[in-house]
Amino acid sequence: MIKNIRILPVMVFALVLIFGLKLSTVWTDAQVFLVKNAVAEEKTEAAPEPEAIDDSNAAPKDTQEPEAVVAEAKPVMPAPQAQETQFSDSEIEVLERLVERRSELDRRNQELDMRDNLLKATEARIDDKINKLKDMEATLNKLLQLHDDQAKTQLESLVKIYEKMKPKDAARIFNSLEMEILINVASRIKEAKMATILAAMNSQRANKLTVELATRRQLPGVSGKKS
Repeated sequence: MIKNIRILPVMVFALVLIFGLKLSTVWTDAQVFLVKNAVAEEKTEAAPEPEAIDDSNAAPKDTQEPEAVVAEAKPVMPAPQAQETQFSDSEIEVLERLVERRSELDRRNQELDMRDNLLKATEARIDDKINKLKDMEATLNKLLQLHDDQAKTQLESLVKIYEKMKPKDAARIFNSLEMEILINVASRIKEAKMATILAAMNSQRANKLTVELATRRQLPGVSGKKS
């Protein structure tokens, strides 16, 4: 019994000690909880109140589907950069030669184009000169035709004059007249009238005129004497 009485104060002391430790722990937890609440209230009071947002001017909310948003948010992988092509010295030399050849061909093409333009300009000038020469030839032919018509008219007038003259008077003029003119006039005089004139002419002159008239009548393209 005495032994039990001695154990009882020890147990009471142990219980008091345990209770005191638990009470200390609870008090410490309570202090920590109070400190945390005080800090949270200070942060809440210090934080600014959010301003009211005008929903009328705000951009419409994104209504995309979740899958589209995920697709857009998915980072795009950059395309792999092309590796720089490495050329050997021989390939670089060939490329340089090709560039030089190309430049030479371009230069030759320019020279050919220039020559072609010069040839075209020369041909144009030649054609212009040819056209002018043709115009001059046509004008000259007209003048020659006019001259021939005038000469023919004058010759016919002379023929009429000699036909009206006496044979002796005409023969005297024919003896001193140039042979070319004499032939042109005599070939147009009527045969009967010319026969009397030849009879009155110098014999040598008359013979020569007769030979010339006979030769001209035999030549092709020479018109005969008027009858």
